[in-house]
Formats: sequence, structure tokens, C-alpha cells
Amino acid sequence: MKEWLRYFQKNKEERLEIPPEQNFCPEPDLRAPLIRSLRRFQLGESGEGRRLRLHAALTGDTVYQQCIDLFIKEEQNHSHMMAVILGKLGVPLLRTHWSNACFVFLRRLFGLEEELLILLVPEMIAQRFFRALFAGTGDRGLRTVFSQIIHDEDGHVAFHADFLRRRLAGLPLLRRALLRAGWRVIFRAACVAVILDHRVVLRSVGVSPAAFWWDCGLIFDEVAASLFRLGGEGALSFSLPTAKV
Repeated sequence: MKEWLRYFQKNKEERLEIPPEQNFCPEPDLRAPLIRSLRRFQLGESGEGRRLRLHAALTGDTVYQQCIDLFIKEEQNHSHMMAVILGKLGVPLLRTHWSNACFVFLRRLFGLEEELLILLVPEMIAQRFFRALFAGTGDRGLRTVFSQIIHDEDGHVAFHADFLRRRLAGLPLLRRALLRAGWRVIFRAACVAVILDHRVVLRSVGVSPAAFWWDCGLIFDEVAASLFRLGGEGALSFSLPTAKV
């Protein structure tokens, strides 16, 4: 965990700051769907993480608690950056959305391991989603913001996967199998919801529903192979992200 703490501390020092004079000019056919999607993602990243902080405190690991605090602040920073973009485009922020309410509800049902599995669902989907946005616009300001978010999300998935792999290793085989099966159902349901809710912006950046579904599945399979492999040893080695896109 100390390596992850150093990673988060370094990432904090090197974070993108949006200059006050920065303007954002998405392509005309991208502007409306991008705004619609960013409003939803901005709301989802804006939580205070009180329950996650409580669960982290119950582990008794002070280094892990510091990592969680920094992780939450990075998520809030994503929310802030998207709020700045929306403000520059003259758009108000969302206050509520059903998808955000669903994830919050699910995360509150279980303990730390289950909460982190639920938390990983939007993190993994965001990896693919913001890569699509990054590739789909030529606006330098937007690409810089999306690059920061992609870099952070890669780190978040690796961080949570590294922690969870150790926590899940000691669980009985049946429970791990049930967790994996249930997690896949939730992940695929979330993929369907994102494809339906963000289909216009995905089409605008040249990503088909089938391609998005397939790519998200590859991300899930990669992470799940590490978390649930027999013996608790990951099929892959999650490493510390070192560079932005």
C-alpha cells in the first residue's frame, strides 16, 4: 500500500489545473451529446465517499485510509473538471440521475469488498468511455482533461484490483465464484445502461454499441481474471500508472 500512497501523492502534485482563460470548443455535431453525457458523469464523480471512508477505517490500515482519501479527491477533481467544462459551455449541472442513485444504493448494501466491486464497475466503463471521447474530439482543452481522467481511472482500477485480490484470496471458492458471477451480471447491466443512455455521444465519436460492449468486456475479463484466479494470484500484474495518455 505504501507504493500506492506514493503514487497518489505524486499524482496530486502533478494534477491538471484548468486555466481560467481556457475555452472548450467541441465539434458542432458532438457538442449536444457531449454535454448530455458529461452532465451524467459529473454527477457520478461528485460524491463525498463517507461510507467508503468508514469501511476503509475499519480495516485498521492507516496507509490504505490515506489512499482512499486521495482516491476520493481524484474522483471529486474529475467532477470539478467536468463542471468547469459544462460551465464554460453555459450548461447547468445535474442534481440527480437514476443511474447514480442505483450505484449509490448498491454500494450501501454490502461490506468493503462488495462495495469496491460495485465501485469498480463505473471505473472500468469510464476507462473505455473517456478513451472514446479523447479520440473523438480535436479540441485540445477537452483532450487534455480526458487524458487526465483516463490516467486516473487506469490508476483507480489497478489500485482497487490490487487491494481486492488480497482480500478475496482467503474467501471460500464457492463464495468467490458467486461474487464473480454476480459482479459480471451487474457489470453487463451497467454496460447496457451506458450504451442506451450515451448512445448518441458514442455514435458521434465513432464507437458502435457492439464495439463498446466488446471492449468493456475485455476490460472486465482482464480484471476478473486477476481477482478471482484460484490461489488468489493475479493472472496479470497491475502496475502503477506512470504517464498520461
